Amino acid sequence: MNLIYNTPILNRINIPNLQFRQATASYIEPGERVQDSFASNPLYANFVDRETLSRIAKSNQRIMQILKENNIRLNVNSQELDKLKHGHLMDTRVTAAKMYSALPQEIKSNINLSDLQQAAMLHDYGKVLIPDKILNKSSKLNDKERKIMELHSELGYELLKDQGVKENVLNLVRYHHQTPDGSGYPEIKNGFKPGISSEIITAADKYSALREKRSYKDALSRDEALNMIKEDVEKGLISQEVYNALEKSI
Repeated sequence: MNLIYNTPILNRINIPNLQFRQATASYIEPGERVQDSFASNPLYANFVDRETLSRIAKSNQRIMQILKENNIRLNVNSQELDKLKHGHLMDTRVTAAKMYSALPQEIKSNINLSDLQQAAMLHDYGKVLIPDKILNKSSKLNDKERKIMELHSELGYELLKDQGVKENVLNLVRYHHQTPDGSGYPEIKNGFKPGISSEIITAADKYSALREKRSYKDALSRDEALNMIKEDVEKGLISQEVYNALEKSI
């Protein structure tokens, strides 16, 4: 069954039995209010159907190996993903697109906007397989829990890799917590080099997370969040140009 999804988030992705296609280009200007059909379109319920996701996971040997090695029971946390898709994932996508619009043209020319938005929308997809007691723990994670939390990047990649997602988008999802100096996670194994698109997703993801109230923290103000991300510029984790685009966009 082929269905058309009428939002400019995804270019063309086959996530079982649904075909998503971009109808129009999505240029979102800084300060623009976004009317996005992602939150209300009933077709999206099929994208995160628990049985479908469970079937994908069970058929993927690497996912099952990761879960076994870390003593994690396969349980699709569709409630968590539903919460993400109506908040953090869409917010990250919109912020990334606004940042793109705020960048100088010479930098824009090195970015595939469609890939950027797809990856921003899908970057935390793997959290659907992370135990809720870790995702929503009200206190600081211990080392073992942190290791499990960090698996979401690889798990998201594995959930999506055989579903028609472009290789560049997959790499952006897989390595959205990687850094220019390679000190992030997971370890890069395929020669992928984090570039400007990775920096945009990193900054948009972090800003959205800092601005949200979560079980383990209060929401920060705009300026408080920007000050924390400014530290990443000083550490060489994101460029000044990306930071400037974020500041102009929010």
